[in-house]
Amino acid sequence: MLGWLKKAPAVPRLPEHMIAKMYNIFRIRTLMGIFVGYAGYYLVRNNFTLSTPYLASEYGFTPSQIGLLSAAMAVTYGISKFFMGNLADKAHTQRFIAIGLLLSAIVNIGFGFSSSFALIFMLLIFNGMFQGMGAPPCSIVMANWFSKKERGVKMGIWNTSHNIGGGIIAPIVGIALGIFGTAYWQAGVFIVPSILAIIIAIFVLFCGKDTPQSVGLPPIDEYRNDYDDVERNPEGDKLSLKEILFTYVLKNKFIWFLCLANVFVYFIRFGVLNWVPLYLTDVKGFTQSQYHMAFAAFEWAAIPSSLLVGWLSDKLFKGNRMPLCIISMVGVILGTLVYWQSTSVLAISIAISVIGCLIYVPQFLIGLSAIDFVPKFAVGTTVGLTGLFAYLFGNLTASALVGFIVESSGWNGCFILLLVSGVMAALFLTLIQIGRKKQIRKLAANA
Repeated sequence: MLGWLKKAPAVPRLPEHMIAKMYNIFRIRTLMGIFVGYAGYYLVRNNFTLSTPYLASEYGFTPSQIGLLSAAMAVTYGISKFFMGNLADKAHTQRFIAIGLLLSAIVNIGFGFSSSFALIFMLLIFNGMFQGMGAPPCSIVMANWFSKKERGVKMGIWNTSHNIGGGIIAPIVGIALGIFGTAYWQAGVFIVPSILAIIIAIFVLFCGKDTPQSVGLPPIDEYRNDYDDVERNPEGDKLSLKEILFTYVLKNKFIWFLCLANVFVYFIRFGVLNWVPLYLTDVKGFTQSQYHMAFAAFEWAAIPSSLLVGWLSDKLFKGNRMPLCIISMVGVILGTLVYWQSTSVLAISIAISVIGCLIYVPQFLIGLSAIDFVPKFAVGTTVGLTGLFAYLFGNLTASALVGFIVESSGWNGCFILLLVSGVMAALFLTLIQIGRKKQIRKLAANA
């Protein structure tokens, strides 16, 4: 890894009277940096979904071709998230985030000047690769700067960043299309979001710090006397990436359960989100403004749920994340049924909002559990692995497989898969709940 991107070294500890003040300042700065930064990633990710009606009408792409394009992004992003997460455990987090966003924005500028399937396919692969530099280092920042008993609330705040980024992209594109006109839709869908992302990347680069130790502060668990329920290794930062992966991640059965649950959660998320524009216009008769509003509502509805669930998981459930996940999956299943069967514009829009509100709860808490279940030096690798499963299997099938199913047998097959996925996600989340309770009791007995 380039020296400039390596983890910042620890510096001598600050005087005791300065620690509380400097911790408050740097925690606000780092949270602001990853919040704005990760919202920026979604400006140059979700914008592609808004291009699908134009790809179909202007370029003649079929649903299966559009599915393959989305799959290219999903597979590359999933693989990248794993490898970038592994690298991020040894990287300067803020710089890693900023460089990935900048490169993704540059790729999106390329979309604005592309019309062939092959070229768009290739650019999506590059975009997926650079998008993988976003989530893992953000999770590392959360683990380094916030302790377990407060992490649900703080990560709930950060988690809304991708909902804000994903939610504002539709209005941004709508305004840009109003300025440039649909004749120059590429400028509205790709160029304008890219410019905004570049500005955000520069902000992130100068906003936050890497670790508390790199600015003379004690580790967060020492500062707050709040330690995770995991095996601790003071020499963890000296381990190789391979040792971290095999010793602390792959041998943890709960990480595997999280990965499998994430597959089904992401299938529902993208099985709905990726196909909102086409399904609502082709089947439900929505206008452009109506499906733009529904698309935005899917993301915006998740903001209050993330904030509330983060607080509930910390205060009411005392760090136990799974019960809220299971409850939310039941709501997602019911919302999916309404989305499928209703013919009312209002009822469908409400159902999409409910799905968006609730599907991000298990996604958020699975990511939070990935931080809770491993030592801090293995967080990036763990988040990367859960992301690999989510995008390589969940998003991939929601992109490519759904397109083929729709062409061959209509939308009913798609919705049956969505409902089955909801049941399977709830099953694996229940297994985690049962197993973790036994593990924590065992750790307490051996303490």
